[in-house]
Amino acid sequence: MTPIRPEAALAAALLLAGCSGADASLRPELDALRAELAVARQEDQELQRKVEGLAARMDLVAARLARPVEPRPEPRAPEGPAGAPVVPGGLAVVRMEPPGRRVPPVPTVVAIVEPDGGRLEALARRSGRELAAEAEAELRSARRRDGLARAHGLEDFVARYPRHPQADNALVEAAGAYGDAGRSDAACTVSRRAVEEYPVGDAMSDALWRVAACESQRAGVDAEKKVLSRLVTEFPSTPAARRAGERLVAISGRTGGEPPSDGPARSGP
Repeated sequence: MTPIRPEAALAAALLLAGCSGADASLRPELDALRAELAVARQEDQELQRKVEGLAARMDLVAARLARPVEPRPEPRAPEGPAGAPVVPGGLAVVRMEPPGRRVPPVPTVVAIVEPDGGRLEALARRSGRELAAEAEAELRSARRRDGLARAHGLEDFVARYPRHPQADNALVEAAGAYGDAGRSDAACTVSRRAVEEYPVGDAMSDALWRVAACESQRAGVDAEKKVLSRLVTEFPSTPAARRAGERLVAISGRTGGEPPSDGPARSGP
């Protein structure tokens, strides 16, 4: 069954309108048919353009398929002079000796020269400024920590930079961190390290004060008084020495002894 095109429908509607004397009731239907006809014409135009484009592409592909493929010429080896053997580049012609004659050996071992250790160490050694900056960064990082992490970080810093100007202070701070964390044995061990390893450091007075506190915990009154007396005598101008003097007065009041008299002393750092 052949579909009725919009043009035919419109013509039939116009014919009916003429036959009926242009009845006004058919006017809306006639307008609708006109609009539908306009849409159909636009779709037909777009479809025609698509068909033409596809036909052009098919023609192009067919022309490419019909074109013969020319074989590529094979590379030819360079021709040398007549009668001369062709030797690949990088190879040398070796003349073979007749049997019975011994060919002298060719040395193939290359002597290995050991590099100068001093020069290698000098090349690998970083400058003092770089080491100082790295040490300061590690110290700041350790001091920003809390609890046992702070104590361990400060001890690691001293292990890596034992000659750093802040190494003795780092040990004393590590002892304080251990004490705050309830690790009194570790605090006493680190305090004694600061006294023994850095006897001229500027943290000596604080280290002695902590050692005296450790002796007090062990109920060693005589040992505590000995450390406090050393602190007062050798570092009289430090806050730790003033605390040590007050502690000596308190100990002497309990034990019936007398506090040490002021004698020759050197100023603490």
